Amino acid sequence: MSLRFVVIWFRQAAKALVALALFLIILPLALGSASGIPEVQVLALVSSTLVLQSNAVFAGVGMGMHPAGILAIMTSVEVGTVLAILLICDAFAHSSIRVRGILERTGAKIQKVPFLTKYGAVTLIVLPTLLVVGLYSSVVICWILRWDRIQSLFFITIGWLAASIFLMVIAFGLMRMFA
Repeated sequence: MSLRFVVIWFRQAAKALVALALFLIILPLALGSASGIPEVQVLALVSSTLVLQSNAVFAGVGMGMHPAGILAIMTSVEVGTVLAILLICDAFAHSSIRVRGILERTGAKIQKVPFLTKYGAVTLIVLPTLLVVGLYSSVVICWILRWDRIQSLFFITIGWLAASIFLMVIAFGLMRMFA
């Protein structure tokens, strides 16, 4: 690997780390502070979101957080995660001939799937809600298919919010049932 690729890779990795620091630590702590949520609970929700994805709603509800605070913190984590994954994927694409080959072959195959070419990034509304695909895979799918990043982030976030709100309704229903 040449020095040029190493520099590009580290630059992309640094951008990913900045996105993670901003959206997984700084912004959630600011949102938590504005909502009156203790820092420990904010960081617990951030960690839960990384592991459980939208199912972390149950952790936030279980900790007694306000629904708006839960959604704001979890969405910040989602946005940061999407941006970081896209940046890391870019780093590998710039430094790997194999990854570039996969992109070209996948791009050629995707042109043969009318549903995906017709609806494109809009399909990302559904992907984060699917248990098997989830948030992380939907980001990689949009990256592989080279869909517009802003549109992809927008549609992934809509799907994320829909799944989170649905699970929040279930969580509050369960809390009432057992309270």
